[in-house]
Amino acid sequence: MSVINQMLRDLDKRQNEQLDGVNQSVAIPAKRSTGKLVFIILIIVAIVNVIAIFSWQLYSENKQLKAQAQQVQQNAIQTQVSIENSAQPALKANGRSADSLNNALPMPSKTNTQNKQGNATAAKADEITALPDSTTEILVDNDEVDFPEHIKKATRSNNSIDNSMPSTDEEKSVVHNGTNKVHDELPKTVKKPKLKSSADTESELVVEKSSLSISRTQLTPQALAANKIAQAEQAMERNDLAKAESLFEEVLLVMPEHETARKQLAALWYGKKYYQDAVNLLSQGIALAPQQEEMRLMSARIYYEQGQARQAYNILMPIKASTSTEVQALLANLSAELNEHESAIIAYRALITQEPEVGRWWLGLAVSMDTLGKFVPARDAYKQAIARNNLSISAMQFARQRLIELGE
Repeated sequence: MSVINQMLRDLDKRQNEQLDGVNQSVAIPAKRSTGKLVFIILIIVAIVNVIAIFSWQLYSENKQLKAQAQQVQQNAIQTQVSIENSAQPALKANGRSADSLNNALPMPSKTNTQNKQGNATAAKADEITALPDSTTEILVDNDEVDFPEHIKKATRSNNSIDNSMPSTDEEKSVVHNGTNKVHDELPKTVKKPKLKSSADTESELVVEKSSLSISRTQLTPQALAANKIAQAEQAMERNDLAKAESLFEEVLLVMPEHETARKQLAALWYGKKYYQDAVNLLSQGIALAPQQEEMRLMSARIYYEQGQARQAYNILMPIKASTSTEVQALLANLSAELNEHESAIIAYRALITQEPEVGRWWLGLAVSMDTLGKFVPARDAYKQAIARNNLSISAMQFARQRLIELGE
């Protein structure tokens, strides 16, 4: 029995555990299904809200577009109406005058008491229509038509002055078979306005606009170059070297022979250490003006500072007869350095002619003569250099030492 009871207890325990497991397994999905349902509902609500907002925006935009289209259509209609009203003022005025004239002419009516002649007269009166415009002709027989008294008076008055008034087809009607001439106007003679077409009216409304003509005066190359040179100088005063460089280049494009622009541009390139570009620019100028001393001097200095004494010497030799002190001084130094003492002697003598009180010119002359073995003239040149008393201490000592060596 105890074993059976134990088994029953185990069975009860297992059943209870299974029931608990089932309850737990069932409860958890129920909670999960509820959370999913809420989540799905929220998503649906959000989607519905988004769709509603998007639909409202589309409706608002469509409404605005319709309103704008209606406004544009109304503006177009108003513009068309205003153009028609302004383009045909003469037509309206002529229509009013024609209506008033038709109302002023009473037409005879038929009656039962009229005789045969009256019936014929009425029949002819029925054939008379209102005046459509100012050029219509009316055929009337005064013997058969019985006009009112005020019309007859107007006719007689017009007949009396018909010979003095201008005869035009627009001012009177023609009456045949010996009938009288009857004017289309009322007793007071008023000149009827002419019917104008819309094209004529629009042509009268056109206002001639004054035209403005602009003529360009092309500057000569010289005037254009002078203008750009002035601008370049102002740019250099402002230290705007890039602008000045650009302006000088533009001048050379217009006038390649312009020396000032070429020298200024070469100086700018030299300042930027564009030595080869500066030399090439000056060489082009020298080719255009072979005897131009300043460009040769600038080119020789660039060569000399770059250690190319021979190129500098060759540049200056074509102008060795120059009276420029700078040219002769550089040429003398280059000649002495290159052992071209004959050229150096010529250059120093040219310098002494221009500035005889400068001791270093005498000293350079003495050294070149001394090197060539011309000792006597060299000794005299040394004495002259010392006598000027404006040499440096080392130069003065060198001159005195050479005098002693030469036997003085």
